Amino acid sequence: MSRPSVRLWVTIFIIILIIFLISIFGLIKAFQKELNTRTGENATFLTTAKSVFTFNYDSELEKKLKAESMKHGYEHVSIYFQEENEKLIPLTVETLEWGEEVSSKILGRYEQKPFDLIFMDRDNLDKLSNIDGVSGFYSHFDKVAGVHVLPEDVESILEELETPLYFFQRMILHEYAHYATFRKKDEAEIYGDSFPSWFIEGIAEYVAYDQTEVLFDINQYEILPLESISWGDDWKKARRIETADPYMQSYFTVNYLIQVYGENIVVELMDKMQETEGFYTALEQLTGKTISEFEQEVLEYYQ
Repeated sequence: MSRPSVRLWVTIFIIILIIFLISIFGLIKAFQKELNTRTGENATFLTTAKSVFTFNYDSELEKKLKAESMKHGYEHVSIYFQEENEKLIPLTVETLEWGEEVSSKILGRYEQKPFDLIFMDRDNLDKLSNIDGVSGFYSHFDKVAGVHVLPEDVESILEELETPLYFFQRMILHEYAHYATFRKKDEAEIYGDSFPSWFIEGIAEYVAYDQTEVLFDINQYEILPLESISWGDDWKKARRIETADPYMQSYFTVNYLIQVYGENIVVELMDKMQETEGFYTALEQLTGKTISEFEQEVLEYYQ
């Protein structure tokens, strides 16, 4: 190859490289703006770039909570806790193992990438989750789960009194199921808000209710159209409807899917979504029912 040809290819390569770097810079700047809007913080360009390349963002509050806590490592989970919760760590690990076992039954295998589980007070839980009145939350954006335990409940949990122990383990099972679902979702390359909220929460409740008999009473709460608890802020609005219980409705809907179509239905839905446009299209193709027919069959199943 002649020298002019070499220089030409080098020039082309440099131009392509410059265009690529400018594009990356623009994407990170756009993400920085979105990140600061979402978190209310003022993340620097370098912090944003790190978040982009590691797929993990540590907010200032999260870093503060970690710095003030003790740490226990369990496989892919880093557990951050305070002195008053230290005795709960063996039970926490046991419950995480339980959550992994049940989640794997309906989700199959997935790579267990690291995430953090942080014990925190109510105020910080509300701030990080941006949802009032929850006892736990999981953020796939932050790769962190938060749980809240009242100090007066610790001894009752350790004594394995039925009610406090049940709610403690349910909380951890629920949040671990969220982690597992989003990991499986990532591996299926299904991004964004592609799964309706009722499906995500229904899987978490299904795992959390493992080994628990849950009775269905159609007169107990208002049945909401599934599409009204699917996207955006609809779920938050549904939580505030006093006559409804979207968590319980989501559980019964996912439980129906698994009992009728088998434990592989969740993975089959993910696979089908790779071939079709949208969750409800995949659901209709797998069940052979429109959404209204599907909703009716769920009700009839429990009557």
